[in-house]
Amino acid sequence: MPIYEFRCEVCGEIFERLMKMGEEFPPCPRCGESRVLKLPSLFGFQDAADFRAERERAILKRARDYLIDGKVGEARRFLSRAQEYVRTDRIRKLHDQLSQRKPVSGGYVSRTEVIIKKKK
Repeated sequence: MPIYEFRCEVCGEIFERLMKMGEEFPPCPRCGESRVLKLPSLFGFQDAADFRAERERAILKRARDYLIDGKVGEARRFLSRAQEYVRTDRIRKLHDQLSQRKPVSGGYVSRTEVIIKKKK
C-alpha cells in the first residue's frame, strides 16, 4: 500500500495516509473536513539528469582512485568501458587525456616527478 500526502482545503493541514488504490480520500485529522487535495509526493522521485550526474561522479571518483594508486592503464580501460554506458563530456575528456599520455621508462610519471629525478 502506498503512502499518500494530502492537504486540507479548509485549515491547510498536510498529512499522510497509507491507502489502498481506489480508496476514498480520508478526512482531515485536524478539522474533520472531507475536502482534501492529494499532493504530488517527491518521496521516490529522481530526475534523469540527477541520476546521470550521480553516475558520472561515481565513475570519475573510481577513475581518480585508480590514478592515485598509479594504475593509469586500469583507469583508461575503466573509462573506455564506462563511456559505453554513461556518455558525458567530463568522462570523455579524462579518457582522451589519459589516452594521450605516453609511458616513460619505469611507468607513468608526472612532470614534477621527472624534474625531481633530473635534479638528483
